This record gives sequence, C-alpha cells and structure tokens, in this order.
Amino acid sequence: MSKKQFSTFTFPVLQTNAVSFSSLNEAWDEDKRYPETAVQKFLLRNAETFKFLEINAVGEYADSGNYVLELTTSKYIGCIPLLSPSTGLPSGNLIITGRFGEDVSELLSVIGEFVEPEFNERIKLSLGSYVKPPLYFECQNFIDRYIEAKRYKWRKFDNVEKIENRPTNSTKWDKYALKSYEPRNTLKYPNSCNVLSKSHREWEELNYVLGLCIDEILSTRTPIRSRMAYMDKITNLLNTFDRHSVHAVSEVKIHMSDPVIIKKLKEVANRVLQNASSSKNAWRLDFAEFFERYVQYLLKEVARTKGARITCNPHFPVYGNRPAWALKYIEPDIIIDKSDVQFIIDAKYKSHIYQINGDSEQLRETFREDFHQVLAYSSFCGSKQKHVMLIYPSDHFVSRELDVLSGINGYSAKAYLIGIPLKKSDLEETKRKLSSIIIL
Repeated sequence: MSKKQFSTFTFPVLQTNAVSFSSLNEAWDEDKRYPETAVQKFLLRNAETFKFLEINAVGEYADSGNYVLELTTSKYIGCIPLLSPSTGLPSGNLIITGRFGEDVSELLSVIGEFVEPEFNERIKLSLGSYVKPPLYFECQNFIDRYIEAKRYKWRKFDNVEKIENRPTNSTKWDKYALKSYEPRNTLKYPNSCNVLSKSHREWEELNYVLGLCIDEILSTRTPIRSRMAYMDKITNLLNTFDRHSVHAVSEVKIHMSDPVIIKKLKEVANRVLQNASSSKNAWRLDFAEFFERYVQYLLKEVARTKGARITCNPHFPVYGNRPAWALKYIEPDIIIDKSDVQFIIDAKYKSHIYQINGDSEQLRETFREDFHQVLAYSSFCGSKQKHVMLIYPSDHFVSRELDVLSGINGYSAKAYLIGIPLKKSDLEETKRKLSSIIIL
C-alpha cells in the first residue's frame, strides 16, 4: 500500500480546470480500477465545501481516455479542505486565487476599502499556515482605522485614584486609615476621580489588538510585498506605541455611545481577535466585489482632484406593476458628475481586455450585455451627449474610445473601453491616465 500524502491544488477564479484521478489518488489510495466510484464518493463527501466556494465539480472521461475531476470555479477566491472519499478525513486543500495573478493583499493595503473574508466555522482546514485565512488583511485594515481613530483623539472618563487635601463621597477610607496615623498624611485623602483621558481602559484594549496586528504583519506568514507596504505606518506607530499601556482582552465591547469611527475600529478589532482563534476555518472572498471596490477607489481619487462628485452603487428604484421576477432597482457601480457632465461607469471582472484581439461569439455576447447595461444606466442622464465607461482588468493600461450615435434624434454616447492593471506599482500611472480621459 502506498504512503498517503496531502495534496494541495491551486486554481484561478472563473475558470474550468481538470484534475486527473491519478493525481487525486496520491492522497486517497483508492482502487485504481474504479475511478468513477472513488470520484463520486469524493463529490458526495465534499458537496458542502464546494458549495461554499460555489464550485461546480463533476467527474468525467477526458479526450485522452483518463478519468478526471472537472472543477469550474466561481467569483470567490479562498481555501477549503478536500475530504477523502473513503474516510471523510482531510486529504488536501483547494486554494482559489485571482484569475490574472493578482496580489490581493498588496492592493488591499492601499485602497482603504475592504471586502471582508467570510469564514465557515463548520468547515475546518488542517494544514500549515500557508493556507490559513488572510489574517493580515484584517490587521492592515485595523492599522488604517487605528491611525484614523488616533487623529480623532478619542477621550473617555477614566476612574483614577488621586491624593487630595479634602475628603469626598468617593474617598477610600480603608486606605486612608492605613496611613493617616502619620501627621503628614492627615490631610491626604485617596479619592476616586473621574478624569477625561485619552489613555483609558478601552484604548488600552485597542492598543493590545494593535500589538497583535503589528506582530502578524511583521511575521513570515504575511507576504513580503504586503509587509513592505505597511512598514512606514508600523515604524511610525512603534515610535509612539507603548506596549506597557495595553490591556489583554478576548473581545472588545462596542457601546451605542461610541463614535462611529471607534465602532468601526472595534468591529475590526473583534474580527482580528476571533480570527486568531478560528484561523483554521475555510474562507472565501468575493473577487468580483473586490475588483469593483478597487475601481471605485481609483475613481474616487480622480474625482477628488477634479472637484467632482462621485456616487458609488446608487439605487434607481423600479416602480409600477412589476411581476415577481422583475428588478426592484438598477444599480450602476459609479457615477461621476460635475456641472452638466456625467460619467456612468461599470467595473467588470472579465477577461475581455486580455482577449482584445479575439473574435469569438461568446466575447461578442458578453460584451453586448455589458455595453447595453451601462448604456441603460446612462438613460437617466439628461445631457444630449452621454459618457459611459466599462472597466476590465488588464496586464497594462488600455483605452479604446467608441461612439454611438442615434440617427433618430441626434443623441450620442461616448463610450470608453478601459483595461487597468491590478498592480500597486502601476497605481499612480493608472490614476493619471484615467484622469486624462475623464474630462469634466
């Protein structure tokens, strides 16, 4: 009998991949004569885990005659265990990554808009730290929010003991009795006082979480590029952060009276604390939503430099006698407007720009859907010439300008087909080029 081993498979989102039965069987050690039976048992064992990442999995014979497991991934990146068909015990892991080799952590470290990983407590991972959920995502998020909260200078009343020359209703008479026998201590009363302070108990709890976050980002579990992206922030924090002014805690209490900025910081703090104890849970991250947030970040920066207004994900309600299956509202990703000029923008995590010289029916149909959608959104713009933009991922910046003219009423739409690289090194150049296109 061969020695069983764990197998880790890594695939990108939104693609179909085939794994041979022989590769799978290195960890299973099933009867090679009946691959169909083993794979079907495997699919039953892993139905819940595949459902979590919305993976479609089927067993079939390939053109080569070999029996394979065909996996079609969805919009989620993440990690799940693979359970053995015979024992139901973990026999490996399946890791889903970005479709075009993107480093998600590198980009999350700069955009300030976090799509939170979702954890499944019923599905446990069992291997090493390289497949752990990305705790450093939350740690980076916490550090950003901590810096913002620190500028807010949050103060609370803290109960401290002060020596005063007169008693009050909060005097600690037991302590006074122990020292008052000396004449010089007769007028020294240990009173409990409420003092407005920045160094209160709850801030010390948040300082404890800050220490955990700094340690996690500086650890080898965090990718080097993500670590380096936060080194300046961590260095500045370490210059002012006193590790002695911390209070260890397993949960940070959130109060209704807390300022909004503090509530958000505490929410992230609790996710960090909980993640530390549940780091072996399967996790997923909606990569399509992440791409949308990344595009919104870029265009917020562009709109800010132009003094324009930007609205993300507005809802346009649909009224009337709607059937049950009709839309309740439509929702463009981004609207930028200034004076009487308006840009309607939709972000699509699709491979169109990577296939810009392709000519397949599928490409035409999916682009037709995207184009019709963004033009439909522009119908709410009152100007005679409308500006719409479709943004896709690319390995370098791409811009194609299209014009749509109505021969009926003379109305037109200027459309831009944009490809943007998902690399931190190209961030500033991408913003500059977008700014040159969006003329307001």
